[in-house]
Amino acid sequence: MKPLRYYGAILTARSAIFALRAIGRNATHFPGGLAMKICPQFLKHIEKPPVLIGVTGTNGKTTVSNMIGDVLKAAKIPYANNALGSNIQEGIIVTMLEATTFWGKRKAEYCVLEIDERVSPKIYPYLKPTYLVVTNLFRDSYRRNAHVGYIADILQETIPSETTLILNADDLISLNLKPDNRRVTFGVDRLENEVEIRDSRIKDIHYCLKCGHRLTFDFNRYHHLGKAHCEGCGYTSPKGDVVITHVDETRKKMTLRIFDEYFEVKKIGDNITDLYNSVAAIALLHTFGMKTKEILHHFDGIEVVKSRYDVSELNGKKVIVMMAKDQNPIATSRVCDFIRRYPRHERIGVVLMNEASDHHTVSENIAFIYDTDFEYLNQPNITQVLFGGMRYLDFIARYKLSGIGEDRVNGAPDEASAVQLVDLDKVDTVFILYGTKTEPQALSAKRALLERMSEREVKA
Repeated sequence: MKPLRYYGAILTARSAIFALRAIGRNATHFPGGLAMKICPQFLKHIEKPPVLIGVTGTNGKTTVSNMIGDVLKAAKIPYANNALGSNIQEGIIVTMLEATTFWGKRKAEYCVLEIDERVSPKIYPYLKPTYLVVTNLFRDSYRRNAHVGYIADILQETIPSETTLILNADDLISLNLKPDNRRVTFGVDRLENEVEIRDSRIKDIHYCLKCGHRLTFDFNRYHHLGKAHCEGCGYTSPKGDVVITHVDETRKKMTLRIFDEYFEVKKIGDNITDLYNSVAAIALLHTFGMKTKEILHHFDGIEVVKSRYDVSELNGKKVIVMMAKDQNPIATSRVCDFIRRYPRHERIGVVLMNEASDHHTVSENIAFIYDTDFEYLNQPNITQVLFGGMRYLDFIARYKLSGIGEDRVNGAPDEASAVQLVDLDKVDTVFILYGTKTEPQALSAKRALLERMSEREVKA
């Protein structure tokens, strides 16, 4: 019999959801917190959908979750998810309430959950995913999970043995999770004319996880991602079950090998991380049991979430708003690498708003900027790099250590002032990079830049 406090938690949480939505709020976090306070083991008692799809990992879990959800929606498969809510306990509790009747009886057959790696010990004892995608494991926010081995250990200890894993064949760290579980692997083959990146500041695996011998990388895509083998024990990266083998940039198509069959599907996004997100979602949907042709058909209708990569063009100039996760040296380095590969004939300006809004009781650890590959922005066609936010002087000091001329670096203590420093005579394309808490400032900066471009045209 379920405890009375569980029913009290349901009533309180649902009342909070109703009240918050009545005033226009999403109600995706606070009601879950109330439920936890009343019944700490709330997730133990609520009924769960028969098929639970989890998505976790350092980078890409939100995008992969959204892609999976978009295909299920297009296929008219009803499901619950936490796309609008948080990926920790509170948000997951609200999602479970959405997936059940008023008193917690199951009504949804399927659920797609984005799950933060750190909360695994509080989730998996009660919610046992049928399938779990692990996108990758990298060094992340220094405050919560800077040590990738620490996060890998948490997942190793908490992922249920009955869960089918969808793992990245190019990431030897996440690939070695729960070796006895059923698994399907995904990856991206070395693409035509793809250049290795062996100059990343961070590389979180150097030694074989089987025998401790130093690994030899046959192909190093970036950081520790790629293909490697061990000359000590013979261990080698697998070739992968669901793999992107070729990309046609002209036609915006990519070739997929799904086990031993080949298919063509729309290429989503412009970044290598978009390829990994796409193939991870396809691998999950194939393992879930959806027919390949149906997956690929619905995939053609997917677009990258606009707020994460948004291009505006006016009077021959572009403003690109792009997410670079704050406090995360890997995610920020990947964006810097993307910018340095942008067409060299364009003069580029970069405005970085990659700063956390810290609570007054917490001291921000700024060390992540010294692990970020800002050196990638030391290109002759990158004419301006601007920093906005209270930590702008720290960023400028780090950037100067990259050996880049002081005449190209500037900043301001707030984002609005920083974007006004963009010299429209020196740039053709401006990248506005924002963190998880600075999207409103980034969108405001985009509007301000477009207004300046428009006024400039009128005066001309």
